[in-house]
Amino acid sequence: MIRFYSLFTVFIFFISLQVNAQKREISGPVYIDSAQAFPVSSISKRKLIAPSTEYKIVNPRNRGINKVVPGKGLPKTTDAALQEKMGEVPGKAPIFSFDAVTSRSTPTDPTGAAGPNHYVNGWNSAFSIFDKSGNQIVPPASLSSIGGEFTNETLGDPIILYDEFADRFLITQFSETPESFLVAVSQGPDPVNDGWYTYRFPTNGALPDYPKISVWSDGYYVTTNKNSNSASTSQVVYVFERDRMLIGETARLLAFPLVGINTNGFYSPAGFHAMGGEMPPLGNSPIIYLQDDAWAGVSEDHLKIWNIDVNWNLLTNSTIRESQELGAASGVSPFIATFDGGAFSNLAQPNQAPEIDALQATMMYMTQYRRFANHNSVVMNFVVDINPTAAEHAGIRWYELRQDRNGGPWSVYQEGTYAPDKSDRFSGSIGMDREGNIGLGYTVLDDSPETPIFPSIRYTGRYSNDPLGEMTLVEASIVEGLSPNPNTRYGDYAHLTLDPTDGVTFWHNGEYFDGVDRKNRVGVFKLAPDFNNDVGIIAIPNPEDATLSGSESITVTIRNFGRNTQSNIPVSYTINEGQTINEVFTGSLPGTSSVDYTFSASADLGIVGQAYEITASTNLADDDNEDNDEFSGTIRNLFPNDVGVTSIDAPSTGLELTSSEEITVTIENFGGEPQSNIPVSYQIENNRSVNETFSGTLPVGENVTYTFSQRANLSVSGRYNISAETNLTGDSQPENDGVEKSVANLNCIPEGSDCTSFGDGIFSFELEDILNERIPCTTGYGDFIGSSTDLDRSEGTFTVRVKTLFDSPEDNEKFSMWIDLNDNGVFDDEERLISSQVIPTASTWHEYEFTLPANAPLGLHLLRIRAGDVSFDGDLNDPCSVMDYGTTHDYSVRITDSTLSIDDFLLNEANLVISDQGNRIFRVFLETEFDETLRVTIHNLLGQKLLENKVESNGQGYLYEFDMSYAATGVYLLRIGTREVGIVKRFIVK
Repeated sequence: MIRFYSLFTVFIFFISLQVNAQKREISGPVYIDSAQAFPVSSISKRKLIAPSTEYKIVNPRNRGINKVVPGKGLPKTTDAALQEKMGEVPGKAPIFSFDAVTSRSTPTDPTGAAGPNHYVNGWNSAFSIFDKSGNQIVPPASLSSIGGEFTNETLGDPIILYDEFADRFLITQFSETPESFLVAVSQGPDPVNDGWYTYRFPTNGALPDYPKISVWSDGYYVTTNKNSNSASTSQVVYVFERDRMLIGETARLLAFPLVGINTNGFYSPAGFHAMGGEMPPLGNSPIIYLQDDAWAGVSEDHLKIWNIDVNWNLLTNSTIRESQELGAASGVSPFIATFDGGAFSNLAQPNQAPEIDALQATMMYMTQYRRFANHNSVVMNFVVDINPTAAEHAGIRWYELRQDRNGGPWSVYQEGTYAPDKSDRFSGSIGMDREGNIGLGYTVLDDSPETPIFPSIRYTGRYSNDPLGEMTLVEASIVEGLSPNPNTRYGDYAHLTLDPTDGVTFWHNGEYFDGVDRKNRVGVFKLAPDFNNDVGIIAIPNPEDATLSGSESITVTIRNFGRNTQSNIPVSYTINEGQTINEVFTGSLPGTSSVDYTFSASADLGIVGQAYEITASTNLADDDNEDNDEFSGTIRNLFPNDVGVTSIDAPSTGLELTSSEEITVTIENFGGEPQSNIPVSYQIENNRSVNETFSGTLPVGENVTYTFSQRANLSVSGRYNISAETNLTGDSQPENDGVEKSVANLNCIPEGSDCTSFGDGIFSFELEDILNERIPCTTGYGDFIGSSTDLDRSEGTFTVRVKTLFDSPEDNEKFSMWIDLNDNGVFDDEERLISSQVIPTASTWHEYEFTLPANAPLGLHLLRIRAGDVSFDGDLNDPCSVMDYGTTHDYSVRITDSTLSIDDFLLNEANLVISDQGNRIFRVFLETEFDETLRVTIHNLLGQKLLENKVESNGQGYLYEFDMSYAATGVYLLRIGTREVGIVKRFIVK
């Protein structure tokens, strides 16, 4: 290794610059070195080494001291740049997508880039090569297969890059023996058949963690998460001598600090990555990083930009200087870029899986730079929390900065925070095509029980003519996740690149999950128009669902999907396939832009409760694509009064639930008018209802969380059914008033078993109507007691099926099952119905029979299943024992008996209770497992029938409330049953 400049001299030069130019925030290089080229033959001629199958969790990302200041920082309310609604422009479906790798590396670090004829894909710690149709032509191979300086090197954190100005691929990774950065540069545009130059650049005694490489005219620039606590004075950014690397000569490197930077432990700045037909001028290579005012030493949220000027003729004349700070005065809205005080577990997953690392404090890869005729643009993104007053909600803050002259200052052309619904969006990667359209790929996650989303890869975008600050495209899916992340580590990044052959096709690579496998999916999509003349309708913004009138204005959004400007566009609409209304939009509509048009002819939408289908279309004479001309939407004339409880948010199944548990529900206004003072109630099992009032105002179409002031007693172990509903006077749709939820107070929840490393435990389960497949491996415990099936005890024997992901050659993987027949929340030995049955093979259904006791109590009961490797610690047949390797899951079963007649149920099994609720309101409950429709009647002692009604089973029996406030004082008779048989009981009205 040749060292061109002594470290001591460089250090003295650096100190001199700091003393003489402290106010200018400028520094020279703090480290200079070089690396010799090690040429290697083409991959097609090399013996490939298979990737390691010894999957391990990569060590946590390096970090320094956390410098978050609790309570510090803006905004204190919702993100001012927030885009709360998804765009309306129909996005194009992916051209195609494909799985690039299946691995269990944690994380996989997905990366890849398209060249003229290939897509080179990389992950920890391997690569593979595809053709441009997604066909694999080089199978997965260890990075060490490249040879040269990569020989025996598999530490990973790879980056794949295509340098379109040189027609070369780059493959990089870091090394710790010694600490260095490895780069392989292809000797031509063919990564399979062209040879490679390999380099080992030393990094001077510190691992170059989280390296991200970019192309500039005078070098390859690498930013790192290195020397966090001294980033303003130590080497952080490396510049490799690109010109010499491209011809396989010994190449020099310079390392620079980021003068004036503040960090929060882990940090990741970014270099501007040049792409497009024209290389930027030499010098002024920008580096950018966010600065969060929640960190110590930062007074305002801003973007900080440094410029690096490399002088390869006289290295010591090279400099880095702080160029700009873009804050509020420059158009940067305050942001919250810190999650959980800087911790690495942030975003909740479905099924109580581990919380995912949001990848905070990171300028996400890549920061892509492109030159246009009258400006230069760069796009970038990072994750933010959109509202500090609520639970953490991740969105993507993105920017387009512009520069009106080479070397001039950068300004904020547009910014936005993309979080169009309640789901989390993070791990973004952004790019701009040659026409100025922006594509954004990212991960979507949602832990909502009603709409769970496992980590899934999607994309959106915007056209250059669209309103600034908005991602206008309807979100499109590359792949929907099948399972949660079994670990907190995610990504650690995604990678979107532009196809160099056309400059408009995006290739995005991200991580999703299938069982215990981590997969990288590549999605290929395009935004640029396919036609010159192409217009259509994309939305009907007015009217909206509400209480409507007989004279409503109809507004449509016309979209020019093509390249040519259009005017005098014929438009029309119909209501429920009725009369066609034809008019003309006479304005001018540029390509890839939209305009709202309101018809002069109004529509009669005045029937309450009626749904109206509005179909609108354009009728352009020379339209090249008629597929997108028409848009239909259904508008509802809502009943004025219609509210309901949509979910019971608390409590949840747990240990040692108390006698004072909060009951929290979500109330939604389905109707056409705002509602205030909404009566709401909850009921535990068949106990007395708790009635309260939500005193606020709930706008049309919105929801609110309400916590009852009266708490619930759930202190006795066992299973509880909770129901909640609204009781709005005059509610027009009572069928959507309420919901139910099952929770349990358990004596033990055996969390902590390992079901990730080898696939131990139950990953699919089936019993009668319960079918639960691809069960996520989380903490080793799963709460599925909301899933229930009926078991008819008269049938005696039943079959249960389970599937594991662990091959058990020594038959150590075993399965047991209990039903809590006495409903005490404890799974006793005598309640174990399957005991230590062998699960011999992985990914195959195995069947086991069990028999219910003939006298098994009727009704709902908890069911517990366990499976694991019994050769390790933990007792499978102890329902509370934490196994080293395995899982425990809880469900519900309802035991019935079809041999019992209605007479048996009503006369022998049922318990009828009538209770006075006050104010002459009575409540009757018939406790029975009979579940057919019954009739309830009330007579006075003269035999006159005062009331007759149907009553349905609620699962535990029959519950019915009735009002006797207008009846005379005296004794009455209530009967419940069928017409042939029933139970009669007296009650008194006082």
